[in-house]
Amino acid sequence: MSTTRMLTTEEFDYMKSYQSFTENRSQHQSMKRKLLKEIINLYGEKFYRLHEGTRKALDRLCWFAAEKGFCFPGSTYLGKTYEKSKGTIDRHLRELRKQGKIVTVYRRCPHNNGKGNPVHLFVNHPYFDHWVNYLQLNLEPDVEADVEAESEQSDWGSKGKETKKCSTYNLSLKDFNKYIRNTVKVKLSSDYAPSFIPTSFKNTVKPFFPYADDIYKLWGKVRLAYKISHLEQPLEDLVFIAVQAFKETAFAYKRKRIKGTFEAYFFGTLRGLFSVERRREVQRISDNRLFYNFLEV
Repeated sequence: MSTTRMLTTEEFDYMKSYQSFTENRSQHQSMKRKLLKEIINLYGEKFYRLHEGTRKALDRLCWFAAEKGFCFPGSTYLGKTYEKSKGTIDRHLRELRKQGKIVTVYRRCPHNNGKGNPVHLFVNHPYFDHWVNYLQLNLEPDVEADVEAESEQSDWGSKGKETKKCSTYNLSLKDFNKYIRNTVKVKLSSDYAPSFIPTSFKNTVKPFFPYADDIYKLWGKVRLAYKISHLEQPLEDLVFIAVQAFKETAFAYKRKRIKGTFEAYFFGTLRGLFSVERRREVQRISDNRLFYNFLEV
């Protein structure tokens, strides 16, 4: 997947300073293996027939991306490090983009304000959805452009003739999905939000975000923050924390304290509140163990 999105200096600084998903070398290595496994599955047996330098370059990309879900080593650097040409590295990066394993955005060039060095976002990293939302990436521009082009060609080709209408009952699933995306323009209200999203969270959010898609994305932030926090309590018992995080974010927005996006601030607030709850959880477990040991004595 590709996009022409260019990062501002502030956005790139925020990405670099973002909290790491991995907390130690063991977790870092585990995440690297997960990302590399996706690439190996893509290439199949062909992966092991690649030049050793190429395999090491792909491995290094995954290592860099394991921490925060993205990396930005230049093709020239990787080529020189592993004795491969820049063209070879670029060719493999294009293949990863084509097969939907990475999304590439670009830093702004300081000299001419044009496209600068690439930043590769790994689709299979847990932070990927966060970066997509933070950068507000549209990952299907080519599909929509193709649909519009086909529509224009149809209109020109039928000039002077009555356009033949096709029944949607005869469309394949793929064509029907394309038809839905490009004909249904009305946004779904909060009533259409998925049932797994708690009612208390929906009721808190919908005065500010009345559409189902927005509520769904915000709840996705809650689930990601919960997963990263490694809490033992089930998420359904911690909905009050998500509600409180949203209220604090809305208050900060009203006070004009949010410099980035609303979603990014909301996610950061969630991380903070879930971390506090995790510390309380660990303390309770520790106290219970001490109490049991005291009884045994």
